[in-house]
Amino acid sequence: MLRILTLAFLMVSSLAFAEGQPIRIIASTLDVNHATGQAIFQGNVKITQGEVVLSANRVEAQYNKTPNTLVATGNVILTRSSTESATGDKAIYNPTTQTLILTGNRVVLKRGPSQLVGDSLVYNLNTQVARVTRQGGVVEATFMPQ
Repeated sequence: MLRILTLAFLMVSSLAFAEGQPIRIIASTLDVNHATGQAIFQGNVKITQGEVVLSANRVEAQYNKTPNTLVATGNVILTRSSTESATGDKAIYNPTTQTLILTGNRVVLKRGPSQLVGDSLVYNLNTQVARVTRQGGVVEATFMPQ
């Protein structure tokens, strides 16, 4: 069991949002299949590292020696601090490119009192560049002067 938990922690450790800090994962269930390189956390999943929190109904990690992708589905909420968050229906995180893709009926990126709303967010954690789009509609933006 310890080996399974160690591998599970290894899979999400590449998030590196709060490098060098411990990762805590809470879920109702954890299924690991070493043959397919897949781990699935289900039921009120909450992954915490430092101030970074990822919560979702389900989180699946595909990995070989290191994680290839992390996919969160259902009520996805990613917070980096008390003033910065992103929400949507599905998130795909690629640790190699440090890219987060968040999609859903209503995707919201908040920084302080400012927010962007669309149905797709592509965010590069290295460059901190975000792109919000809405297929067949307009992106809503509210910016508060500081």
